[in-house]
Amino acid sequence: MKVGHVIRAERVRQNMKQIVLAKGICTPSYLSKIERNMINPSEEVVELLMDRLGMDSSKFRSPVESDFEQKFAKLLKDTYRSVITKRDKSYTKEQLDLLVNENPVFYDQSLYYTYLLIVFRFRLILGQDIEQRWNDLEVLDEFLSNFDDHQMYLYTLNKALLYYSSGKLGKAVVNFELVSEIVDTLYLEEWEQAELDYILGVAYTADIRIFHSIEHIRKALTYFREQFSMKRVLECYVLLGITYKKTEQYQEAFDAYTKAQQLCEDFNLEDEKGLVYHNLGSLNSILGNREEAIGYYLKSMQSKEYIINPYLIIFCLVVEYSKSNEIEKVIEWTKKGIILFEERQDKHHITYYYHLKFYYFLYCDENTDVEIALEIIDYFKELDDHRNVQKYCTALAEWYYMNRKYKLSSKYFKEANRNGYIYKKIESWEDI
Repeated sequence: MKVGHVIRAERVRQNMKQIVLAKGICTPSYLSKIERNMINPSEEVVELLMDRLGMDSSKFRSPVESDFEQKFAKLLKDTYRSVITKRDKSYTKEQLDLLVNENPVFYDQSLYYTYLLIVFRFRLILGQDIEQRWNDLEVLDEFLSNFDDHQMYLYTLNKALLYYSSGKLGKAVVNFELVSEIVDTLYLEEWEQAELDYILGVAYTADIRIFHSIEHIRKALTYFREQFSMKRVLECYVLLGITYKKTEQYQEAFDAYTKAQQLCEDFNLEDEKGLVYHNLGSLNSILGNREEAIGYYLKSMQSKEYIINPYLIIFCLVVEYSKSNEIEKVIEWTKKGIILFEERQDKHHITYYYHLKFYYFLYCDENTDVEIALEIIDYFKELDDHRNVQKYCTALAEWYYMNRKYKLSSKYFKEANRNGYIYKKIESWEDI
C-alpha cells in the first residue's frame, strides 16, 4: 500500500518530527522508508500513522478502481482551467471545497503533487490565510526533487504569487522571471500562456518595467479578444491604462480606460464598472482633478468587493481628502477603514490597515503615540517597500518639525532621502 507520500506531506504540514509520529508504532527509520514508498507497510501500521495525524484511514483500505486516478487527473486539469479562466471567487471556493472534501486516495505520487499545487493556487486566489500558505510552501519544498517540468512551473508560479500577495514585490519579480525561464522549455496550452502573460503584465507594471509589461499585456489581450472573452479584454485595457499612467502617458491611459468603459456598456459588464471607475479616479487624482477623482472613487464603492478591494478605495479617498486638507473627511474615512478591518480581521489586506493607521496618527489630535508611526515604518521596511518608507518618513519628519523636535525631524528627512535613492535606483547624488 504505497501511500507514504501522503503521510509525509501531512506530517510536514503539521510540523511533526518523524520520531514523534513513529513513537509506539514503528521505528523512525521504518517510517522514513514508508514515506519514500520504499516498502509496503501493513494496513494496521498505515491506520495507526494516519489516526495520529488525524487523517481518515478508511479511505486507504479498499483497492483503488483501475481507472479512478485517470478520471481524477482529467477532473483536476479541467477544474484548474475552469477556475483560472472564470476568475470568480465564489466558483473557486466551490471547486476548492469539492477537491478538498473528495480527499482522494493517491497511489500515483505525481498526481498527488499536482493536486497539492492546484489546491495551493486556489487558496491563493481566495486570499485564505497567507501565513498558512507559507507553511504549505514548506510542504511542497519537500517534494521539489520529484516534480516534473509542469509541476515545477506551477510551484514557481505559486511561490511568485505568494510573494506578490505578501507585498514582497522584489522577491516576487525574481520568481516570475524564473517562471519565464521554465516556460521557455515547456509547452503551455494557449489559455494558460495567456493567463501567465496577464500575470506577468501585472507584476512588471508594479515593478515599473513598462516595456516588459506592455509586451505581455498585448499578448494576453490578443488571445482574449480572439476568444471573445470581453471581461478579460476589459481587464487588459485597464492594466494598459495603469502602465501608461505610471510612465506619465496620461492621454494613452485615458484612452485605454475609455475603451474599458465602452466594453462595460456594450457587453453589459456591470460588475466591472467599479474597476474602471477606480482607475479613472486614480488618473484624475494624478492630474489634480480632486473632485472628479473623489466622485469616481465613490462610484467604485458600489462594485462587488472581489472586483475592487474596499480598503483600497477607502485609502484612495483618504489620500484625496488629505491633499485638500479636509481633516474631518480624512478622520471619517480612516475610522471607517480601520473599523472594517478590525471587524473582519482580514490579514490579507493588512497593508491598507497600516496605511490608514498612519493617516489617523497624523490627523487625529487625540492620537499622539508616535510609536504607532514608527511601527508602521518598520512594517514597510520589512517588506523592502522603499517607496512607502520614504513617504512615511517624510510625513513623520514634517510632524516632528511641526512639534519643534528638529533633531528627530532631520533624522527622518535623511531616512526618507536614503529610501528615495533606493526606490529610484539612484546610487549617489550625482545620478539625480
